[in-house]
Amino acid sequence: MNRRTFVIGATATLASPRSSLARTPGDAMSTDSEIAIVGGGPAGLSAALVLGRSRRAVVVFDAGKPRNAPSPAAHNVYTRDGASPLELNRIAREQLVPYPSVEVRSQAVTDAEQSPDGTFVLHDAQGGRTTARHLILATGVVDEQPEIEGLAELWGTGVFHCPYCHGWEVRDEPFVLVAVDPRGLHLARVLRGWSSDITLCPAPTFALPEEEASALRELGIRIRPAVTRLEPGDDGRVADAVLADGSHTGPCAVFLAAPVRQRSNLPEKLGCTLHTEGMFAGLVKVDERGFSGVDGLWVVGDASQGFPQVIAAAYEGTLAAGMINGELLMAGVLPRGTGA
Repeated sequence: MNRRTFVIGATATLASPRSSLARTPGDAMSTDSEIAIVGGGPAGLSAALVLGRSRRAVVVFDAGKPRNAPSPAAHNVYTRDGASPLELNRIAREQLVPYPSVEVRSQAVTDAEQSPDGTFVLHDAQGGRTTARHLILATGVVDEQPEIEGLAELWGTGVFHCPYCHGWEVRDEPFVLVAVDPRGLHLARVLRGWSSDITLCPAPTFALPEEEASALRELGIRIRPAVTRLEPGDDGRVADAVLADGSHTGPCAVFLAAPVRQRSNLPEKLGCTLHTEGMFAGLVKVDERGFSGVDGLWVVGDASQGFPQVIAAAYEGTLAAGMINGELLMAGVLPRGTGA
């Protein structure tokens, strides 16, 4: 989806007919915070940075469970290629310190509702209650891993979901692709950019159409039985993949195009619409800005239909924050951040 629509100084032209942002200046004063952000990864922390620099009163809730935590390195990140995802998040939180209007809480939000007047009420795991007029969800997703012995332990070090994130490190090695649904067929073609030695193993629950199998074979991709077990090596990589017919692949890089589900139930509970089929199945529908269509609610990062990369998530958080602040200013709502 194209999220590059950003008209500086004319954000009101992009406002949804249901935009919550055209509120009276006094509305924002009755809540604990102007904007609440749930999720402390690249999307949420980038949004917090923009809003803090815009002198907005912001609270960030971070449960500390990022999707990419198992990975030792994040790639395609401007000036930080190969940095640890957890280190990137640590630096991002540290760089919020100069902005006193931003508060970061190491807490999970367990429930939320929207009052008739549009105010969001958030309940955290410690029993706290926080209100805000605008809400950014950067809650992420969970990869639905198939039940293959050894897979969970190798996730992020020997089993990967994205060649853009990990393909360079395993280039020209034998690839084994576990296909659990038609998305695996798309990934099979993409993987050819990093290796010419590709084996596709359909999961037992996925019936590979014969015409698709023939097309993949014509591309030089082998079709073999399902993977039943992955053997770890001393380096955290896959030393061997055992297949349903008892055969072995030997050392390989394993890729998996797994279905995803929302990490949090907040998007659905607050009225967001989810994609139900295709490449975006399980993800929240948003517009070019990250606006969900629900009054005052924005969804950014992996939870929405954007590109699942650290740098892309940071961009989405930045864009949504800029749009919120710009539209607030156009509506005459000045910031009330402390220390501003």
